[in-house]
Amino acid sequence: MIDIINKIDSFFIFNSNFGPREGDELKRILYFYPGQVNSDIQKTQVGLCEAVVKFMTTFSSAPCEALQTQSKRYIFYQPEKNFWMVLVICIPYATKLPGDIKDAVEPAIMHDFMISSYKMFRMFMGFFREILPEDTYAICEKFFTPYISSRNVTNDLSNVIQGINYLPLEKNTFFKVICFIDLLEVNYPDFKCISFLYNDQLIWNGLCKDDMLTLYQYLIHNLLPKQVEKEIQGGAVTAAERHGRFISPPEGIHSEDDLKKIIKVYLIREDDNEAKAYYLVIYRTLSATVSFTVDENTNLDLLTFRSLDTFIGPKLSTIASSIGEQCTMHALVNAQIPPTDHKFLYFNKLNLALKTSMPSNSITPSTAVSPEVLNIIAEIHNDHRSLGKYGEIIIKTPDEYWITGKSSNDREFYIVMQKNANLKEIADEVKRICEMQMKGIFFYPM
Repeated sequence: MIDIINKIDSFFIFNSNFGPREGDELKRILYFYPGQVNSDIQKTQVGLCEAVVKFMTTFSSAPCEALQTQSKRYIFYQPEKNFWMVLVICIPYATKLPGDIKDAVEPAIMHDFMISSYKMFRMFMGFFREILPEDTYAICEKFFTPYISSRNVTNDLSNVIQGINYLPLEKNTFFKVICFIDLLEVNYPDFKCISFLYNDQLIWNGLCKDDMLTLYQYLIHNLLPKQVEKEIQGGAVTAAERHGRFISPPEGIHSEDDLKKIIKVYLIREDDNEAKAYYLVIYRTLSATVSFTVDENTNLDLLTFRSLDTFIGPKLSTIASSIGEQCTMHALVNAQIPPTDHKFLYFNKLNLALKTSMPSNSITPSTAVSPEVLNIIAEIHNDHRSLGKYGEIIIKTPDEYWITGKSSNDREFYIVMQKNANLKEIADEVKRICEMQMKGIFFYPM
């Protein structure tokens, strides 16, 4: 596991327009981590980055992306006009033995971490530009400090690319899910953008893909693990858990005061890149989770939520049991398949579908690889020229890892094998794995 906290030297957000005059430099700093760093060092760090950003505009209209010194790497991200996020990472500069490669972190992984943190902030707090300058530091402090402190990166293929793990269902069960969602939309028209998850796998998405990815990450990394922990501590499934309950707010909705605790999210309007506020309502039965959005101008009524609870509970419980039976049968079939010595990752850019050789929440995931391999795949994925629209690349590392990347029709497929073989043997094995995992429908141009 790569501990992000130990890799971060500092992380800060600034806007030079907030303190244009000399002596007002601290007003430009909207957030700084770690908070115990004295103000002079904060001003020096931000001042350096301001100078770099301004200097780079001399050579390119594209925003500055990175700066590297002997011991640090500065990663820049401009999420909104005049707002800059900077992540400073400690990097090894002394000669190290090969076994110390575990300390290396691919910059692309940390850059994705920073972008994900902003998208999560934007969903739950809104755009930086829409927050009053005097309130920005407190709001950023409240959000980013716990966010950074809670994040770690494991040496798992599923951490290389930000995607969504979908759950394929047989047609009858999937039809039950669709009918359930249609009934909800008809009977409760104020509850929109319905999404349906089972465990950590998405079955139905009612949001645009970028918003769904952010909400999906919030659910599987923040909200659902806490709920599962409560269920495990509770032992046997209680009647309330079998029937269903609202889990956002975490203690449920039982009174008018609970309605005031429902959180808001800011979803992007694709036509004008503006955000609109909605209430986020989340309901869970057994291992099934359903989320809804409600326009912020809607009057929240306790009777409506009680009616919704009565309507959803029994139906969702039945569907969850049906999905659980199917997943159990699928797991029994997979248990009969002998383990393989290869690991793979599939990603579809069109719907952000992510599939690995073993679900990322397994106790001992088969997708675990060395940090060196993880970094190579991340580098290939982020360098679009490596694979192109249709392409293939094969890399061999000194410790006998073979890494193959394939691209076709906005889909990517990566295979990792550790064996003593020649290039032809690896190419033949990759072809066999593609046909087995993708059913022969994947890497062929339209």
